[in-house]
Amino acid sequence: MTAYAVVTLNVTDPDMMARYREAAGPAMEKHGVSALHVSPAPKQIEGDGPVPQIIVLLTFPSREAAEAWNTDPEIADVRAMRQNAGESNIFLL
Repeated sequence: MTAYAVVTLNVTDPDMMARYREAAGPAMEKHGVSALHVSPAPKQIEGDGPVPQIIVLLTFPSREAAEAWNTDPEIADVRAMRQNAGESNIFLL
């Protein structure tokens, strides 16, 4: 069953984020991940919490595929790029 994840990003190192974007494609392809939508300027319409700079909606073939993508040791360096580019949070739906 299809699974979704919401990624929130606050970038503090744009150069590292650019490197991550280049490396992310093959890492995502390996696990059947697709970006359904990338919002570089999200607008908060309810609530008063902090608004991230970027929100990404990902789709996976299954929850297991999402978890495998998140823990795959072969792409740990790609994950580290994202984490070192700023603050990121991933919510599996």
